[in-house]
Amino acid sequence: MNIVTLDFETYFDDDYSLKKMTTEAYVRDPRFEVHGVAYRNEALGVPYTYWYTDADFRRLLAEKRLDFSNSAILCHHAHFDGLILSHHYGVKPRVWLDTLSMARLVLGNHVRVGLDSLASHFGLKAKSVPYNLFKGKHWSELSPADRGLVSTGAIHDCELTWQIFCLLAKEFPAEEYPIVDMTVRMFTEPKLRGDLEQLGKVWTDEAKRKATLLGDLGIKPEELQSADKFAQLLAAEGVEPATKDGKNGPIYAFAKTDQFMKDLIDDENPRIADLARARLGIKSTIDQTRAERLGYMAGRGDMPVYLSYCGAHTTRWSGGDRVNWQNFRRGGELRKAIQAPQGYKLGIVDLSQIECRILNYLAGQDDVVERFRKGEDPYVGIASKFYNRTITLSDKAERGTGKQAELSCGFGCGPAKFQATARLGIYGPPVIISFDDAAGFVDLYRRTHPYVVRYWQTATDVIQRLATDSQSFDWGPMRVEGRRIYLPNGAPLIYDTLGFDAESREWRIKTRNGYAKLYGGKLVENVIQALARVVLSQACIRIKNKLGLLPVLLAHDEGVWVLSEQDVELGAFEIIKQEMARTPEWLPGIPLAVEGSINERYEK
Repeated sequence: MNIVTLDFETYFDDDYSLKKMTTEAYVRDPRFEVHGVAYRNEALGVPYTYWYTDADFRRLLAEKRLDFSNSAILCHHAHFDGLILSHHYGVKPRVWLDTLSMARLVLGNHVRVGLDSLASHFGLKAKSVPYNLFKGKHWSELSPADRGLVSTGAIHDCELTWQIFCLLAKEFPAEEYPIVDMTVRMFTEPKLRGDLEQLGKVWTDEAKRKATLLGDLGIKPEELQSADKFAQLLAAEGVEPATKDGKNGPIYAFAKTDQFMKDLIDDENPRIADLARARLGIKSTIDQTRAERLGYMAGRGDMPVYLSYCGAHTTRWSGGDRVNWQNFRRGGELRKAIQAPQGYKLGIVDLSQIECRILNYLAGQDDVVERFRKGEDPYVGIASKFYNRTITLSDKAERGTGKQAELSCGFGCGPAKFQATARLGIYGPPVIISFDDAAGFVDLYRRTHPYVVRYWQTATDVIQRLATDSQSFDWGPMRVEGRRIYLPNGAPLIYDTLGFDAESREWRIKTRNGYAKLYGGKLVENVIQALARVVLSQACIRIKNKLGLLPVLLAHDEGVWVLSEQDVELGAFEIIKQEMARTPEWLPGIPLAVEGSINERYEK
């Protein structure tokens, strides 16, 4: 297939720029203006990179002298260039290629993957676009000399993108190309609509909730938003604020994950508990901020879904463009504001307990696997043993704690974390349990899942071999070679930075946020999440090949497809569910299952 490499240069200024705006808002803003585009076509014999102004590019498209319908378009950060092409030029290529995405998989998401950083990594000439020359200037305002420098820089960056692609392609798995393509298209060819009235309601309800809370407490927002002022509020109530180590010395332990704040929320003094809740609620305006951003986005048209391919170490997607589409609470009001296009439905399918199934299957915990195979509820069993009575689906709190045990304890969760997680109500209604009861739940899980515990021990041995063994070896459906664990589709989990810290006597790896501990349970969590991602991505490829349908949104183990009435009548939704639940060849005999629904809105 012919590959065309593109690099757009666009107008920006102090107030109107990608530093201050989302990609979607920037590209669809009335101020948006293309200076030009560098263009390289590999089908031209001896490829040469050209510079076309916006007018030239539009003319060539109108004259059909440029046709991308049978071409792959390569960019660095294809979300950006792709939305420009689709929104402003109506161009939709056959395939999208993206060196930014490829670099995350091949090099690891702990390294910088900007074009300049990749050029340095591979020993290539650095980026050379002179942004300072055209900041705040329209193309018509640039001198001929400056225009020449801008076009020359863009041409160089376009060629640099091609060079980097050729280097990355040597290690990039073939099966991952369509996954990059569908990730880019979720953003560049949006289909979802936003309910502006519902989004406004989310914003207003959140504002009212905060105002009511502040009024009841008799304090001002700035007293909660400032760490120093919040510390003064606590001191006035006789509470000594706790601190923790920060980058530049001690800082207050006021994050929602800090044990100090968790304890304050449960304080016997109602005012102290309300202060803590207000601090977290006022400082964390995530629902209100999202509702506002989604509302503006919906006002501009269909809603582009930005996901970062391989944004997580486990090769899973992460959120991007300041809107994390993967993190809308199930049953929350934000989900209800996301709608299918007029006359269409959303087919929503979720891989049921996929991580728990893969973990117990690979560990050889056959009794748990058999319960899955029989279609039994996987959580009431351990809950019944702990509470010493029969737990049913109607016992929501107790079943939720059993669900937490099966899902979180499988990766080595300890009592303190179990207790804190139960309080948050992630797996069911919030449950307040003592540390001793949490320890009892953890101990019960480990006694009833001996093969999972043994799997952690195996993973501990794998860590040692990752760091010291030069020979490759198989680990279940994965291959370990060097400091990488290769998944069944050839994608690597990267542990290039694995090292032993003599002071803490722990293995650790480098992340974007510093170093993180690596131990048996954590490695198991990494590989199970990565394998679950492969199950989902391979299903998406099969669905595309069978139905020609691409997901419009992926959220962890869930996929969303837009379906026409004809799609539904012809059984497309049933085929999607079948493919999602299909047993992979590399996990023979594993019982997979899905949950799904067809709705006009993003809710089950």
